[in-house]
Amino acid sequence: MELPTLLSPLQIRGQTFKNRIFSTGHMTVMLENGLPTDRMVAYHGARARGGAALIIIEAARAHASGDSGRPAIRAYEDACIPGYARIAEACQPHGCKVFAQLTHPGREMTLAADGTHAVAYAPSPVPNERFHVMPREMPLAMVHDIIASFASAAARLRKAGLDGIEVVASHGYLLSQFLNPTLNRRTDAYGGTYENRLRFVADILAAVRAAAGEDMIVGIRLSGDEKEHDGIDAPQMIDIAKSLADLGHLDYLNVTAGSSSGLEGSTHIVPPMAFEVGYTAPLAAAIKAQVSLPVFVAGRINQPQIADVILSSGQADMCGMTRAMIADPLMPTKAQAGDLDNIRACVACNQACIGHMLNGYPISCIQHPETGRELEFATLTPAKVKRNIMVVGGGPAGLKAAAVAAARGHTVTLYEAHATLGGQVNLAQMLPGRAEFGGVTTNLAREAKQAGVDIRLNSAVTRAVVDKVHPDAVILATGATPYMPMIEGTDEAISWTPGPYCRALPMWAAAW
Repeated sequence: MELPTLLSPLQIRGQTFKNRIFSTGHMTVMLENGLPTDRMVAYHGARARGGAALIIIEAARAHASGDSGRPAIRAYEDACIPGYARIAEACQPHGCKVFAQLTHPGREMTLAADGTHAVAYAPSPVPNERFHVMPREMPLAMVHDIIASFASAAARLRKAGLDGIEVVASHGYLLSQFLNPTLNRRTDAYGGTYENRLRFVADILAAVRAAAGEDMIVGIRLSGDEKEHDGIDAPQMIDIAKSLADLGHLDYLNVTAGSSSGLEGSTHIVPPMAFEVGYTAPLAAAIKAQVSLPVFVAGRINQPQIADVILSSGQADMCGMTRAMIADPLMPTKAQAGDLDNIRACVACNQACIGHMLNGYPISCIQHPETGRELEFATLTPAKVKRNIMVVGGGPAGLKAAAVAAARGHTVTLYEAHATLGGQVNLAQMLPGRAEFGGVTTNLAREAKQAGVDIRLNSAVTRAVVDKVHPDAVILATGATPYMPMIEGTDEAISWTPGPYCRALPMWAAAW
């Protein structure tokens, strides 16, 4: 299948993007004292080698008052410059552009690791529902200080040798809080009228552009719809996007969906498989119809074919495929080669990517555990002594173990007692809205077969089988034992069907 638009170059401010695939800014939990580590450099470098045209480094704090409970790069300090430079040096030689995000969370502040809560500042003292934060109104002097801090941070990114800067005004963070009439109740020059609410973002963009110079690309990330009852909706965002584009400071708009402020909107920040693939494309298309700048889009775009349809239909100019490259860093290269069947597609399970991040662990992938561990496992070393290995169990663990062992040169036979591979994935995919989970088995089985694993179904393994085969090593991957909590009465429980009288009761009574 040809992908003419996805694989075509794009020109922005004199810079050429070799294709239309980019990695959006996302927190990796690979920092130390607010600075990028070797692990983070290797993580982004792997995606650059895999063919991404652009990598946007995770949101950095432009001002100290934006330090929330989650670790973030401190772009308000010169100490950040060497780390940014190392990421650029790891990515740019592969023809991959590198941008960095600048942000401030405003009232979206979480608890720090020690249980303390930093003082949160926002346009006005309107509480956050999700984290139960009551912010203070930002003094006017602080408003001006933060604008200046964005400029200083931009100058550091320029010194680090990055190709561009993305200002974050999405997901209900500080800049979008100023834009939101529900949250911005100020009576000074930064609140009240539409023009006044736009002023904070406009001043920041002007400051960033001045500090970045004319050769760096400057963009902004917007939620095309914040998907919250008190958030900015799609019609409002179209007007805002047009106004910001008309300022003359921007080179592109990056459209996504959702907001951090509530449970409904936050689901869209990293949308699970319950949402259709590419569902944010119409939001980008509505904005693209009103602006003359290139429009990027992100949101469940997990396959090159889907991305090409979005691009070729004119809904956007570049596609963010972050989790697609977490699952398969080589996805762009495979797409370029036409090797689409061998792409390890993301199923949006959100277990090891956003799931790890929210729990304070470096992100990874349940299908590709090498992600986030590039320093340890990016390169498979050939086995010095080739062995005959028996893998017992055809679930995800067994399939991955077999694939890795075979790829290192061992002779591997996998035995599965049932007629199908997948183990408990076969149960997970039967749940409503979770059918896509079955892709985990499809992807891992293909990986194992391509590595040369001999897969034998309907083959239970006993001691007699082990003695007969006489392998050099056995990998036991027969699955976990389901946990059943101690619930009083479970051993005496019987099935019960309501009689006619019960069915006549009110719904609440029958449910009780």
